[in-house]
Amino acid sequence: MFELFMTFVIDLLAFFLIYLILNIGLNIELGYTGITNFGTVFWFSAGGFTVGALATRLGAWLLNIDTSGMDFIDDNMAIVTKINGVLKGEPLQGLMLLILMILIAGVIGAFLGVLMSIPTVRLRADYLGIAFLASGEILNVIGVAYRPLVGGPPGVAVPDVWAWAGEWRFPVATFTIFIFAVIFLAYAEYLVRTPLGRSLRAVRDNEFAAQAYGKDIARFRLIAMVIGSTLISISGALYVLYSQAANPSFFRFHWTFLPWLMILLGGIGNNIGVLIGTFIYNTIYKLIVFYKFALMGILPFDVVWLNYILLGTLILLILIYRPQGLLPEKPPKIRLERGGRSS
Repeated sequence: MFELFMTFVIDLLAFFLIYLILNIGLNIELGYTGITNFGTVFWFSAGGFTVGALATRLGAWLLNIDTSGMDFIDDNMAIVTKINGVLKGEPLQGLMLLILMILIAGVIGAFLGVLMSIPTVRLRADYLGIAFLASGEILNVIGVAYRPLVGGPPGVAVPDVWAWAGEWRFPVATFTIFIFAVIFLAYAEYLVRTPLGRSLRAVRDNEFAAQAYGKDIARFRLIAMVIGSTLISISGALYVLYSQAANPSFFRFHWTFLPWLMILLGGIGNNIGVLIGTFIYNTIYKLIVFYKFALMGILPFDVVWLNYILLGTLILLILIYRPQGLLPEKPPKIRLERGGRSS
């Protein structure tokens, strides 16, 4: 019973932390800058596809594994098995591959943030949201149709960068993701108190007034998109590394609309609120997944729809009774120079 409980807790924490990194990125875009990004799945998929496409190839290269005569898609499992066999005794190599994949996913996310933002940041909020939503679907179609990327619909396995941890693999992986989440949360909290953070909020609150004060609206939106896109892509990379598989079908509903629900629940523009909202939703979701089949025969509908029913109910309750979230945004404390008071 204890082992089952610990498995549940570790799995909950891992997915909570991955969602938290994604939601921090979205909060920088939406909460700080007012960018309506319904395309989080685009950058999340980009990070996941980066790991799916490159982790096995880079792992084989770093570990000097002979893959002559083998195809990285058709012989995917055979190559990954070889890599994992070596990584079991090489913690430094595993961590090196992990950091390398995170860096590459972050760079690709930032690049795609620039690429997508240049033609779209001047759009109105509703058109911008639709443009980003469409981009996510386009990338998903590419992942399914272009087999050399991540193997098409079946997907591909990726090396286990935590193979060296043995039976402690999942706790160690979760702790690693926790370190990344703490770093990114601390950065987001720091950002909101900087001149850049205040400029982003000025653009969000009243872009015409910000423009009148000489703020370049497009430039600040681009900066926010680059930062947010980087974090969202890193969360996708961590998800694939943790689950050890990249499958295009993974990157759909859960990474498009659920992040919005979580930050609405916690409080848009408040990083601690985002943390709380993300934790509450993931806990409820995991409890439903864990116990829903115990309700078979009791509920008047198929239990597979329970998640979606509760999701819709939760959205309605938030919008009706707590539209500002559990922890509404508060102006950051800024100490004025020359003895001025904190505001």
